[in-house]
Amino acid sequence: MSHRKTRIPDSVIAEVECWDFTRDSFCQTHPGFQDNELVFDYPTVYIIYSQAENRHSHRTEYLAYVGETNDIVSRTYQHFGPDARSREDWRDLAKRAESDRGSVRQYIIGNAHFNKSLTLDVENRMMQYLLGVDAIKQLNNRRANAQGNYYPQHEFDEIFSKTWRALHKRNPELFPLESVIRDSALFKASPFHRLTEEQRAAEERILAITRAALMRQSAEETLEDGEFGQLIIVQGAAGTGKTVLISHLFNRLSREVSVKGEAIIDDDESGDEDVRTKGVTAYMLIQHHEQRHVYNQVAKKLGLQKKVDEVVQKPTSFINSFSAPKLDEAGNPIRGKRDVNKPQGRADIALIDEAHLLLTQGSQGYQGNNMLLDVMRRAKVTVAVFDPAQILQTSQQWDEDDLAALLAPTNDPTGHEDSEVTLKDGVRFFRSSIHLGQQMRISAGEEVIRWIDDFASGLRIGAIPHDHSERRRGKKIRDAYEIKVFSSPIDLFLAIKQKAIDAQDKGLSRVLATYDWAYKSKKKNELDPDGMWNVELHLDYDGTWKMGLSEDDDRGFERGADAADPTRFCHPWNYCLVHPGSSKLEEETAWAEKPETIDEIGSTYTIQGFDLNYAGVIIGPSVKFRDGRICFDASSSKNSQATNKRNSTLDYSEKNLRNELSVLLRRGVHGLYLFAVDPELQAKLLRAQDAGGL
Repeated sequence: MSHRKTRIPDSVIAEVECWDFTRDSFCQTHPGFQDNELVFDYPTVYIIYSQAENRHSHRTEYLAYVGETNDIVSRTYQHFGPDARSREDWRDLAKRAESDRGSVRQYIIGNAHFNKSLTLDVENRMMQYLLGVDAIKQLNNRRANAQGNYYPQHEFDEIFSKTWRALHKRNPELFPLESVIRDSALFKASPFHRLTEEQRAAEERILAITRAALMRQSAEETLEDGEFGQLIIVQGAAGTGKTVLISHLFNRLSREVSVKGEAIIDDDESGDEDVRTKGVTAYMLIQHHEQRHVYNQVAKKLGLQKKVDEVVQKPTSFINSFSAPKLDEAGNPIRGKRDVNKPQGRADIALIDEAHLLLTQGSQGYQGNNMLLDVMRRAKVTVAVFDPAQILQTSQQWDEDDLAALLAPTNDPTGHEDSEVTLKDGVRFFRSSIHLGQQMRISAGEEVIRWIDDFASGLRIGAIPHDHSERRRGKKIRDAYEIKVFSSPIDLFLAIKQKAIDAQDKGLSRVLATYDWAYKSKKKNELDPDGMWNVELHLDYDGTWKMGLSEDDDRGFERGADAADPTRFCHPWNYCLVHPGSSKLEEETAWAEKPETIDEIGSTYTIQGFDLNYAGVIIGPSVKFRDGRICFDASSSKNSQATNKRNSTLDYSEKNLRNELSVLLRRGVHGLYLFAVDPELQAKLLRAQDAGGL
C-alpha cells in the first residue's frame, strides 16, 4: 500500500507534577503552552517516574510507568486513587507523591496524528527502550502491545525517534541516545520487540499447547513425581529470533496463563491492563552465564521476580530445588544436599533458552545424567530452545540417534500434534516441535547470508559476494553488509576499534577469536608479566603470522601499542582486563557493553547469544584449509571441553570446533571482518575476496 507524502508533525511534550493534576492546574503552571488540546482532547502516551539516589552507589535510580490513554486527567486520578489502594506499585508512588509533591512527575506526549493503534505502538516501544536504560530499576505496566497493520503505521518510526530525541534533550539520563539503547543487551532480550509473523504463529502454538497440557494435567492426569511433562522444542539456527521469542513468551506465560489455561485480564476503557495469574509458576532456565544475568535484570525490572535467581535460574538450581533431600546412613536429611535422582514437586512451566548448552552427562556441579530430561521430570511443560549447531562441548553432545529422535520433524505442520519420542535407554515422552527459519540477526542480502552459512558450517568458501544497501519507498532501510578479509590481525583490530569509536552510528563492535590460545580463569599466567592470558601473534621473517610472541618478546599487553608496531599482536582474553563481578554494575553488564573490553578478545563464552554490529574474528590454527576443503584440527585448540573424548572413546572435537567457528561468524549484524592464522586458509579467504570484486 502506497502512502502520499505528508508532513509528520512533531510531538508535543508536557512535564507535570502528578499530585493533584487537573486541566486547570496545568494551564496555570504552563500559561504559554499552545497545544492543550493535544494533551487533553487527543490520545496520549505518558511516562510517570520517580527518582531516588542509590544509598550504595549514590547513582540516580528511576521507577517508571508507561501507559497510553484517551483521558490523561482521569487516568492520572485513577492511578493515584483507586490503583494506589489496590496495587503495590501505585501505592509506593502515591506515598512518594504525597510526602513530596515534586518527587513523582509525568511526561505527557501528544501528536496530531495519534490514534489508538499508534499510541499503543509508541507505548510498547517506549517500554522496550526504557527497559534498556541502566538507570531504571523498575518498569511497570508490562504489556507487550506491538500492533499489526494500521494507518498511519508508516509514520510510527519517525514519530517515535523524533519524540525520543526531544525527551533526550530534556532528560538524557532517563532517555539516553537511541544508539546507546539499541546496543544494550536488555534491549535485545526485551519482551517488547515486535514479533514477526513466524514468531507470532510460533508463540500462539506454544501457548495453545501449554494451556492444553496444563488443563489436562490439572484434571484427571496429574503427573506423579519423576514422570515426564510435555516438551515443546523450538528449533532455529543462530539469528532466527529465538531469544526474542522466548523472552516474549516468558513475559506472557508469567502473566496471562492461569491454572485453568485461560488468560485473566482486567482491561479498562483506557486500555491499561491489570493481568493477574492464578498460581502458575514459570521459570526461565539459562546455562549461559552472561545471558542469565541479562534475563535476571529483565525479570527484576518488570516485576517477574523480586530478587535475582528467584525465577531466572541455573538449570542445576532448578533441578535441585525440585529434588528430595539427600539422606545420610541413618536416614536423616543432609543439610544443603539434594538427590537429583529423586524428583520432588513440580513447576508448571520451565522455559530453557540455549537448551543445547545443557549437560548430557554428570559433572562436578551436576550429579545427574541429562539436564533436559531432569528438567522435564520437574515441570508440567518444558519449552526448550535448541540448536544442535551451537553445541560447543563434549559434555553437551547427545547420542546421534537420540538427537535425531529429539529433533525429528512432526507430521502435523501446525505443531499441535504430539510425537512420542523414545530414546535408546527406553526413556519415553511426548514432544511438540516448532521451527523458526527467518534470519533476524544478519542484516544482509541472501547471497551474503548464504556465504556466511556455507563457511560457518564448514562446507565451502566461495567468492565473497558484494552486498548492496536496501531501500523501500525511496528510504534506505539498511546499509550494505560488509565482509572484509585482513592481511594483519592488527589492521583488523584497529578497524573494529574504529567501528566501536563510531558507536553512535554503528554500535557495539568487538574482536573475537577461536579458543586456540590458552586461558585459565582461576589461575595467573606465569609466563606473562601481568599474569594475563593473551591472544598473541607475531609477524615472522617470511611474512607470515605465527602463533605466540617472538622468543625475545616478554612485554605482554601494552594498551594502544598496535599502530606503533605492525609486527606484534597481543591482546588479553575476555575478563583479563575487566574482571566480572568487581562491582554490582559490572556484574550486571554484558561483556561487550563494557567500554574497557574493546582491548580484550571475546570468546564463545562471552559472545554466544549476543549481537555485535561489526564482529572481527581471528580464526586460529584449529581451522585449516587443506586439499580444497575446510578442516578442523583438535591438536591446535586449547579448548579441552571441546576436544576431550567422552568415556575415553567418543570424539566430538570436529563437531564442537565447527560449531565454535559457526557461533563466532554469525555475531555481526552489519559486518564481518576476518583474519586466519593458517596460511592456506588465509590465502583462500583473500582469493575469495578478490573473486568477489571487493
